Amino acid sequence: MDINQERIIKVSNSIKNFGLGNILLLEERVDPQFDYIQRLKMKVGKGYATLYSLIVSLVSYKLAMKGEEWWQCFSNYLSDKEIPKNVDEAIKNVIDFMKDCKGSIIGQKYKLKRIEKISKSKELLNAIVNNPEIVLEKPEEIMKKIASSLGTEEWKKTITFSIKMAYYAVKNKGEIKPLLINIPMPIDIRISCLTYTSGIVESESFKEILKNPKIAIKAWDMVSELSEVPQIHLDSLLWVIGWAPRELEISEARKKVIEFLSKYYDSNKINQLIKELFYRECK
Repeated sequence: MDINQERIIKVSNSIKNFGLGNILLLEERVDPQFDYIQRLKMKVGKGYATLYSLIVSLVSYKLAMKGEEWWQCFSNYLSDKEIPKNVDEAIKNVIDFMKDCKGSIIGQKYKLKRIEKISKSKELLNAIVNNPEIVLEKPEEIMKKIASSLGTEEWKKTITFSIKMAYYAVKNKGEIKPLLINIPMPIDIRISCLTYTSGIVESESFKEILKNPKIAIKAWDMVSELSEVPQIHLDSLLWVIGWAPRELEISEARKKVIEFLSKYYDSNKINQLIKELFYRECK
């Protein structure tokens, strides 16, 4: 696999033209994950909403439902619970959610073991509840501690994803300001597909990228730098539209996403953006 420099430049220019401001608005207007986490925050407060979002992110893989449905299930279930009295009670609530929501059925035993491992990091979890902004103030330190607890590396998808979802809990609606933090792009199926369809990485298929995510992380880091959009926000854009080339032929995917985003944004910017991100069929 190789990075395609020409495609990097074209994709970066289209994202820069779309603008960081529009991406920040997109997080609130379009991403249902943000909405579900905000609803939960209204019920349990910022500290526990941040803790819940971070922990559940760590087991948000190989889901038996769409990501949007998973986060809706998460929000509804934990909103119905009483506000936790402490971290131990919050962990128990997450375990109950995992056993109740069908989205976690694949590999559930291993996911519960992950929760057990992170639950032993009491100092870290209490720090997040008492000062949720710490996730954004010291993201590299948080990722390192989580990775150490789980016995993995901090660039892994669920680790970086946990920072993004914790950010969605910490962020207040209408707070349109970029996060000047640098965390690796969480490379899931949607992002792997867009890495391939945009042409920024040359490979046999998106599956090859999914199995070898480091090259995709490097490519999106280059796009982030050239477009001047931090990766945490770039991921918000890519995840919202990434379902389309996975589920539809590329021409239909372009049409659907352009039609949807044109409700909120300038159609010329949208057309250029989707032309470059949906450059070829996802295979």
